[in-house]
Amino acid sequence: MNPFNPNFGRMPQLFLDRDQIVQDYVTEINEGFDTPVQTTVIYGVRGAGKTALLTDICNQLQQRDWLVINLIGTGEILASLVSQLYHMVIPPLQKAFNHIQGVQVAHIGVSFTTETPETTAQYQFILMTMLRKVAAHHMRVMLVIDEVKSTKSMRTFASLYQLFIRENLPVALIMTGLPENISELQNNSVLTFLLRSHRIELHPLNPAIMIQSFAKKFSEGKRQVSMPLLNRITSLTHGYAYAFQLIGYLIWKHTQAGDVIDERLINDLLPEYQLGLSRNAYTKIYQDLSEHDRLFIRAMAAESTAKVKMKQIQERTHKPVNYLSNYRQRLLASQIIQRAGYGYVSFTLPLFKEFVQWYGAYDDAGF
Repeated sequence: MNPFNPNFGRMPQLFLDRDQIVQDYVTEINEGFDTPVQTTVIYGVRGAGKTALLTDICNQLQQRDWLVINLIGTGEILASLVSQLYHMVIPPLQKAFNHIQGVQVAHIGVSFTTETPETTAQYQFILMTMLRKVAAHHMRVMLVIDEVKSTKSMRTFASLYQLFIRENLPVALIMTGLPENISELQNNSVLTFLLRSHRIELHPLNPAIMIQSFAKKFSEGKRQVSMPLLNRITSLTHGYAYAFQLIGYLIWKHTQAGDVIDERLINDLLPEYQLGLSRNAYTKIYQDLSEHDRLFIRAMAAESTAKVKMKQIQERTHKPVNYLSNYRQRLLASQIIQRAGYGYVSFTLPLFKEFVQWYGAYDDAGF
């Protein structure tokens, strides 16, 4: 069985360089709510491993008897929260919930027993009553939102969540999001509390840990590989979590027990590797960029060197320095580029420069 899994949203068998993050978070939140991690945001570029990290955290919390409730930030968050909370608790608590005035919870969802329209005030009363009963039973609730965005339902939920915190109710919140979406959330007047939240930024994977993991798995699969080639395979990933899974998956797929992994194999796999990166990650990353962001990275990609001077970008775009500085900062925050010395930038993602050169032609053609 292939130990590498490049599927988005799935928990891979190999979960590298994140164990300490998980253990630190779980230990701290498990000790009590008087901690900055009560509200936590995990952020990183698409494919950095946010969902895998979130899944690992949730699995460990469930083992410690937390009620883990997954919410969809673009849906009816409050109705979903009431319904899931009801169905997760023990029968005595469900009976207590049934006596909350004005609400009826059935298997199909939440309904109100009064003729009053569903309002935020109603949900506030219902949820705070439910959470007080949860607290009386010494239970804890972890609210989980994957790929959070600034939606109307999210803003309504956030206003209630802040009330839960002020009332010392046994609830915590952990979310994942792309850097640009997290920035938009934090700049919203209703969601400014996120500026004070604990933030976990997913950085590139540690090269030494990747080499060790590649070597271990290939050895277990009776594939032979030299240290110089392990170094090359690792360098091809740039520490990008999705790239680690993808290239490992392809090497395993195209070899069998007893095979030697050599330079020829890696070279033969490069087109498939680049196609997987482009189709499953880079196209969406590029399409989500603004026109001005694209102008910046296309100017970078047009240079022959890996490290590009800001002056060279200015000359290619014919834009003033202060104009470019804004987009440089946006791209740095989005983890698409990185500082590469004073006045220099470079791409963070493997083969992204080649992707931009190729995909930029479609921009020119009006696709």
